[in-house]
Amino acid sequence: MSIQTEKSLVIDLLQNINDISLLKKVKAFVLTELNPSNLTEEQKNELERRLHGHQHKEDSDVDAFEFLDALKAKYEL
Repeated sequence: MSIQTEKSLVIDLLQNINDISLLKKVKAFVLTELNPSNLTEEQKNELERRLHGHQHKEDSDVDAFEFLDALKAKYEL
């Protein structure tokens, strides 16, 4: 499933919620998950190392979501 499809599904679900407290909880959770300050310095350094390696790799043109979809199909998940 593509990222756009996932986003659309989440938006549809959120549009049908009529409880403001639930929406606030969802918002707080999402903002917490997006906040990179929860990472340790070691984790940040590892991510930077991986990103640098990915950016300088010639054959890194495989889309991550296509790769995951292929794995799901291969292992019938």
